Amino acid sequence: MNIGKRLGLLWLTTFDKSQFLFKSLKSVSFIYRYSFYILITVSLWFLIEKIGSIIDIRAYNSIPVFAQTLIIFCGLFIKYASIIFVTALASYEAIYDFDVDKYLEELKTKKQFIKENKLQKWRLRNMNIFFRILSYIGLWCFLYLIIEDILISAFFDIYGHNPTKEIYIKFLIDYDLIIKYFTGIYLITIMILDFFVRKNRKAIKEFPAETHHKE
Repeated sequence: MNIGKRLGLLWLTTFDKSQFLFKSLKSVSFIYRYSFYILITVSLWFLIEKIGSIIDIRAYNSIPVFAQTLIIFCGLFIKYASIIFVTALASYEAIYDFDVDKYLEELKTKKQFIKENKLQKWRLRNMNIFFRILSYIGLWCFLYLIIEDILISAFFDIYGHNPTKEIYIKFLIDYDLIIKYFTGIYLITIMILDFFVRKNRKAIKEFPAETHHKE
């Protein structure tokens, strides 16, 4: 399956699920379709450029810099989103002679198979080991920040904002010890968890061959 078909089917199954645009464009002659692509491209380009030239956001000194940056970013997003929209519409040309109904039926069957057999990509057992490790590291960082915030907040609540040097040093020692214990317990827990994850990977079912190649 080429890139054009992949892009067209992705747009169809994600943003045009009702197939309104797909069926509407397919029902007209290719001459009118290409005229529509050219017309919408020129119209969007003219509209965006015209608005950009009229509204020079940097000329308004009363607007904060961060607000100017945000507005400019939104303008760029609209511009590139328009390009993606036109490209996606044009990619429909690659699937007008494709059996879309059969593909959608097979896609529905595959989604049902994935749901029933718990083959979602976000599940740990279905992740590549590299992404699992990244998830473990990310979770550790999140928990570490929470523990750090709790310990520091508790320290200042108890001793105030001007603790003695001895108390501060003792806190640092205790803090370091708590983090080491936390990291050790976390590593042991993750090793046990990953053991069962890898064990469950052996039980993963394969998607039926007759529909797997259609993706």
